[in-house]
Amino acid sequence: MDKSKPTLLFLHGALGTAQDMEPLMGLLREKGYTTHSFSFSGHGLSAAEPAEFRIDLFARDLDKFLKDNQLKNPVIFGYSMGGYVALYHKANFEDSPIARIFTYGTKFNWSEKAVSKELPMMNPDHLLEKFPNFAESLKQKHGERWKQLLRSTAHMMQNLERLDGLTREDMSEIDIPVILILGDQDRMVTSEETHLTSSWLHHSQTKTISHSKHELERSNLKEIADLILDNLH
Repeated sequence: MDKSKPTLLFLHGALGTAQDMEPLMGLLREKGYTTHSFSFSGHGLSAAEPAEFRIDLFARDLDKFLKDNQLKNPVIFGYSMGGYVALYHKANFEDSPIARIFTYGTKFNWSEKAVSKELPMMNPDHLLEKFPNFAESLKQKHGERWKQLLRSTAHMMQNLERLDGLTREDMSEIDIPVILILGDQDRMVTSEETHLTSSWLHHSQTKTISHSKHELERSNLKEIADLILDNLH
């Protein structure tokens, strides 16, 4: 790998694992970049189960990974929750080494009304009845803990604004380049909340990816990779 290129760290979304990031990471490795990823606490088959899901907990996971791997000035691509965690780390950890952040499909509006729309998909019985293939995929990724994963994620979503949700003041602390990316067919994240958040950041852009839904596996990965490459220099 070319040591003159920045190191890239990819953060997965809620209900995901590090393996979800592999297809996109592969596109960047083809261009000579060193890539890293890891699974957050409580995600995957082997991770320890925390007492409670919190953005702060996942930010501490990120902090440990950065320090254990001695990553200096890394560029982070955070999908959905992963982008939220990256921004939270940069805003709240004084020694955060993150040099640049790309988010994709990251939701910023966690009001009670917004959360209520997402909660049915966090109900294991609802998934088994309406989306059995998705339920099976979660079981394959996380084993028998998949139902608890849904419940823990739902609890975090319901309490995000009250506990450790990102505020306008948090965003004002972030002084690195940030690109907020949204799929043109994303039904979970709105353009309005993305642009509002961008306006709170000092060095931010918003970009839209064509033919892309919220789910990373249903998004135009080549266009995302090209956008990342175009903005690394």
